[in-house]
Amino acid sequence: MCRLFGLIANKPVNIRFSMLEAGNSFKRQGKVNADGWGIGWYEQDGKSKIEKYGESAFASSRFNELVKEVISKIFIAHVRNKSSGSEKSQRNAHPFSYKSWLFAHNGTIDRERIINLLKKPYSLGLTSEPIDSELYFRFIIQSIEKEEDPIEGIKRATNEVKYLGRGLNFILSDGKNLYAYRDGNPLYYLDKNPEENINASSEETEALIDIKKARNEKAVIVATEKITESENWQSIENNKLIWINNDLMIKEV
Repeated sequence: MCRLFGLIANKPVNIRFSMLEAGNSFKRQGKVNADGWGIGWYEQDGKSKIEKYGESAFASSRFNELVKEVISKIFIAHVRNKSSGSEKSQRNAHPFSYKSWLFAHNGTIDRERIINLLKKPYSLGLTSEPIDSELYFRFIIQSIEKEEDPIEGIKRATNEVKYLGRGLNFILSDGKNLYAYRDGNPLYYLDKNPEENINASSEETEALIDIKKARNEKAVIVATEKITESENWQSIENNKLIWINNDLMIKEV
């Protein structure tokens, strides 16, 4: 199955440690999920950016370069294990964007049935084949804008499509908040406060923690797999949505 990663922080940070250096780094997860990778983030002016490729993150030199270059308060990353019938390509890699939203998905949904739920303008300008994940994303945004509320819109969308596939897990952001929904496959979150007592496993990790303390960096991470072993990862309950706002308050709804 695909792997998801999301981060929201109190100030611009890099994700080099999670992507490259952690024991279960996201790059390492890309070795099995080798059908594409992508990273989305928000720049200082609030505009979203995405860089993605139809290749393995594990074998990609550009993956290494990008995670060392970019800093942001919000990231969404994805390594892909393609569904049957969809091609391995840059256009089918995640994340996807629409207006200010970024989105990545882990699961399989009936493509023909969900495409019939989309109305204009949400059915226009699709950037993938289209694949089920981008259609699911557009349907969620359609529901959010109809309800004029992200939480109610997400609830409406997931309730309507929960019988259309296996796995509705996603991470979503509008540039200010991070939303993560679990349905089926595991999904975890970590409230990463460097001032808490963290069991460092190496001198390098200890140095990293000290640097982050000095910078007063705090973050919440959401991931399909626990990226580190010594930290207090929490499992998101099945069929639950968590919402993390820009104050890093975590709410389960």
